[in-house]
Amino acid sequence: MKKRLLFILPVLLIFNLLKAQLPSGSYSDYFREGSFLLLEENFDMALKNFTEAYNKDSSSANINFNMGYCYLNSSTEKGKAERYLAKAITNVSKAYTQDNPAEKSAPPLAFFYYARALHINYKFDEALKQYTYFEDTYAKDKATRKEVEYYKMQCQYAKTLVSAPINVEVKNLGDSINSEYPEYSPALSADERTIIYTTCRPTTTGGEKEPNGLYNEDIVIAYKDDNGNWTKPVSISPYINSSGMEASINLTPDGQTLIVYKDAGEGGGGNIYYSTWDGKDWSSLQAFGSDINSKYHESHACLSADGNTLYFVSERPGGFGGRDIYRCVKLPNGKWSLAQNMGGVINTEYDEDGVFIHPDGVTMIFASRGHQSMGGFDIFFSTMDEDKKFSEPMNMGYPINTPDDDIFFVTSPDGKRGYFSSAKDGGYGEKDIYQMFIPDAKEKPLALFKGHIIPADGENLPEDLMIVVTDKETGEIVGTYKPKQNGTYSTILPPNKNYNFSYQSNGQEFYNEDLYVSNDISYQEIKKEINLEPVKLLGHVAVKTKTVSLNTIVLNNPKDKQAVPNANITLTEKGGSDTNYTVDEKGKKEGTPLANDKQYTIVAEANGKKSNVLSFNTVGVKGSKVINQILYMESKPAKTFDLPLNLTVVNKQRKPLEGAKVTVTGNDGSRFEGTTDSKGRITGIDLLPEVNYDVIAEKDGETSDKLLITTLNTKANKAYNKTITIKGGSAVVSNNHGNGNDNNGNNAQHAACGKPVYYKYNFAYDKNSTDENQQSWNNLIESLVTMTKSCSPTVKILSSASQVPTHSFKNNHELAESRADKMEEEIKAAVAAKGGDAGKLIFEKHAAVRGPQYMGDWDTGREKYKAFQYVKVIAK
Repeated sequence: MKKRLLFILPVLLIFNLLKAQLPSGSYSDYFREGSFLLLEENFDMALKNFTEAYNKDSSSANINFNMGYCYLNSSTEKGKAERYLAKAITNVSKAYTQDNPAEKSAPPLAFFYYARALHINYKFDEALKQYTYFEDTYAKDKATRKEVEYYKMQCQYAKTLVSAPINVEVKNLGDSINSEYPEYSPALSADERTIIYTTCRPTTTGGEKEPNGLYNEDIVIAYKDDNGNWTKPVSISPYINSSGMEASINLTPDGQTLIVYKDAGEGGGGNIYYSTWDGKDWSSLQAFGSDINSKYHESHACLSADGNTLYFVSERPGGFGGRDIYRCVKLPNGKWSLAQNMGGVINTEYDEDGVFIHPDGVTMIFASRGHQSMGGFDIFFSTMDEDKKFSEPMNMGYPINTPDDDIFFVTSPDGKRGYFSSAKDGGYGEKDIYQMFIPDAKEKPLALFKGHIIPADGENLPEDLMIVVTDKETGEIVGTYKPKQNGTYSTILPPNKNYNFSYQSNGQEFYNEDLYVSNDISYQEIKKEINLEPVKLLGHVAVKTKTVSLNTIVLNNPKDKQAVPNANITLTEKGGSDTNYTVDEKGKKEGTPLANDKQYTIVAEANGKKSNVLSFNTVGVKGSKVINQILYMESKPAKTFDLPLNLTVVNKQRKPLEGAKVTVTGNDGSRFEGTTDSKGRITGIDLLPEVNYDVIAEKDGETSDKLLITTLNTKANKAYNKTITIKGGSAVVSNNHGNGNDNNGNNAQHAACGKPVYYKYNFAYDKNSTDENQQSWNNLIESLVTMTKSCSPTVKILSSASQVPTHSFKNNHELAESRADKMEEEIKAAVAAKGGDAGKLIFEKHAAVRGPQYMGDWDTGREKYKAFQYVKVIAK
């Protein structure tokens, strides 16, 4: 009984507090106050006042209209609007006067809102009749008719989706997560063992309330234990929560970076920030920089799994209408590029929100009032193709979507589960967090690594743990991770790669493991548990099981990387005996024990063929270590047919060019370089099947456009005979080499300015200044000085910027132009300083943005982008 009284007392205090905020008096007093609050869009408090007025006199259509309008704009009780609006339409007048307590009729808009209420309550046929009646009778202007047609379209589409529901199972996350207060905006780590979400409980930091009586938002965190049960949530961190309004938005798959929405205060809209986990606590909120936050409202954001692309929502002007989704990429200097609108495929004239990029990196989930919605916001998905373009968004269907607003939806890495908040009947409070299981969803083809470090009995997890993951082929660090308080950590690993995991404490490695992720087209989960010895006993961190073991992987070749099942393995210890075993159907054998300080060789045999022989050793290995050895049965993909490339290089007059440099680069990493013969030809370049090739020809500082050749789906002998053009190629192959004349018998040299002089400089990222100490620069200037004494030389400047977004210029084309302009200024100044006549120089400038599209991979791909950051000069 005491518990019951303790619960009732605060409820009564809250009720009396709310009563104290209401005027005391007549119907007119309550009605006027409610009308004023509607102007502030404070629908909850307006409804409380209209309810008091309604209790005094419920007879007029006007009070029923205002009651229905408030319910229609409530967050959880929209369904109640129908009964009030049904009464409101019984007395409608075009002469309706707003905010007038004496007014008994309702405005014509009552028919439209009544249709909306029917629509939300799944009474689609009745709603369509009311939409049509309002449109035919009252909607006279074009804008109103367009709006009504928009809702009618949604209503028709709702009928279609509800008639063919998708197979889903919905489960409330329970009273550990949910309460009698609102809970929403869940964000989960990839292993689904950490949940961060927003709540409005009395324990909110500062204990302050909004005008609608709800406590301010705070962010909380909970963990799932080994039995699958959620712990009670706790405030995430004093570095994040304040007495103001903070809400969780998204969590990166590795659980290391949290994105947060923070109210900017009165009149300031809202902005997005991030916080990082340092192994002990979350950092204070940090702004992303660039133009991501603005004086307008930024409501939502997410990061790609690799952390190189940020998607966010903003209502800034210049978009397609309302709130739009924008995109930024991380620049080589670690800063974010300027925001780019995602374009008309994703954005509409209506609002978009709740953007979430799946860990696969290609599936975007977002909410929109546009596209094909069944009412309000619906959840859509769109996938990125190989050209980095997103597909036409698809509605995720009913019951994921409803006729009401459905905005925030995040999915598990395998795509089988979704998490969302809803005001469903039977919940614990105003809004609860639910899990949705989608049995028929196609699994996403990615690998999720789920790690768990388990401390010794009676001990807590050491605070200084770090896991460093490295790509063994490139040596690049994939990520650095710090486990959560429950010892878990997770990351998404791209397939077809060999990784190394280094487990460290205070910078000292205590465990090391190699891990190969195959190119299976299905979803993979890789689980790893590491049990620690008692730190108090040893004085340092160590694993319980101290072994050195071998994982063997057998693949067909380095390109295809297809598993070779049931291959026989011979492992030979130098000075010892052989160990023989067989790999499984997936080409793997894990956990073969190795001895310390030994040298080994390993070879595989399958189908009468032997693989390459590998040598490795365990010399100097301390503690525990897992070593991967990948054996290839073929050194390169088997090819049973010939695919020769025969190339002819010509200039823009279609004349063949001798001595042109040709580069052929395949997406398998292969590369060919050669030079054309006296007929401008190079023949017999050996191509491989199932590869895309880029072909570029260059001569005298002029470069051709890129030629794409693909051997995809080629299953028989085929010769690729191609011609590539260098538009400015001036060194035409003549019939009588060395006579100095062109094909018309004219002198091929330019006026009397002498032989062409060439200069090229490659820029660092975002720079436009050259190095005037280079010998090639001095040669250019001295030649120009000499030329200006007898003629007016033409100086052609060709400048390029790569597609890596600039940080210092408006856009990349402006950067390219600045490089050409700067080059002109430097040439004029240098020629004049050397005594030449800079006034005789005739400049031609050409600026372009060239090279591959930037994928946020500066650390691993900088060389391919650097090749297109240059200025070239041809003086003649």
